[in-house]
Amino acid sequence: MVSKEESIMKNMGKKKLLMITGGILGLLVLITIILLIYNAIFGKTSYKDIENKVLKAAQKYYSDNQSLLPQNEQEEVSTTDASLTAAGYLKNMNDLTKKMKGVTCSAKVVVSYAGGEYRYTPLLDCGTNYSTKLITSYIKEKETKVYSGEGLYDLNGELVYRGENPNNFVKFSGKMWRIVKIENDQLVLIYNEKGNRVVWDDRFNTERNRTDGINDYSVSRIYDNLTAIYKNDTIFNKNTRNLLAIHNLYIGKRSESDMYNDGSIEKSSLLEKQYIGLLPLYDYINASIDTNCNSALTESCTNYNYLNHFDYNWWSLTADRANSYKVYRIDSEGVIDSMRANSNGYIRPVIYLAKDALYVSGTGTETDPYVIK
Repeated sequence: MVSKEESIMKNMGKKKLLMITGGILGLLVLITIILLIYNAIFGKTSYKDIENKVLKAAQKYYSDNQSLLPQNEQEEVSTTDASLTAAGYLKNMNDLTKKMKGVTCSAKVVVSYAGGEYRYTPLLDCGTNYSTKLITSYIKEKETKVYSGEGLYDLNGELVYRGENPNNFVKFSGKMWRIVKIENDQLVLIYNEKGNRVVWDDRFNTERNRTDGINDYSVSRIYDNLTAIYKNDTIFNKNTRNLLAIHNLYIGKRSESDMYNDGSIEKSSLLEKQYIGLLPLYDYINASIDTNCNSALTESCTNYNYLNHFDYNWWSLTADRANSYKVYRIDSEGVIDSMRANSNGYIRPVIYLAKDALYVSGTGTETDPYVIK
């Protein structure tokens, strides 16, 4: 039986404990408030913070003024920080940068319409202190063009990666890609993971009197497969799909012995306004730095060619001009073969990224690929 004195002492202990606990909690709350106030007054502002504020202001502005948004695919509009400030959506840029001594910035937000979605890209310019990096601009500044060995070449008016293992890895949409080239300030990427195994086409060919397929890409089975890949969420999602740029596919047919690798053969026929495709054969040939690699008949194209780093065969975009049922496929050893369209091969999608795709991080190596957004 607990005595009266013991009960009083026990209750006093509980009250003391509650008082101590309450005091500690009160002190923690007070410290938190002080830290928040201090950070608000003296805390550092990052360039990313400013980009985010400008971005949110632009999103609110266009939400309230939807008639100003682009209406057609690949159409763009933009607004500046000064315009957003004048309209009451953003603080003055001097106020946003006041914690950064000696830093003067300006900004604009580009809004584009692609794949049924609007994409907002904030571009901050703080002179030599900081500027938002477009991925193409970053690579052009970082990469030194080469004239021998592996690396980035100026070839046929394009910047083309060539050689055994250039630093052209990209992590995009959670998948690994390689940069084939920079064309018209757009990165051209090829899928660097194992895709689906499909026929290029298996329709009835009247010349062959059998289902060997027809090598017209625009009505092919592989075109249907690629369209499905673009539309579903196997590789892309809502946020990454709207970074894909509309472009023309080069579907001109070539003979095995053709030695023109400037793209003129493939570009002789275009399939316009596409978001996804395959690699034209001339891009595979140009990726090799073996001087003997000059046509579809040349097995030397397997040498010094980063696109030959696969242990399975995969389809190109290019059809054989001499045979209506044949298409060029790269075999598991990197050799170019003219194959029946109803043969099996893996899909390696090729995409063009929007010009305003942003550099986030990375050096382009396999272990530290470029990351974009």
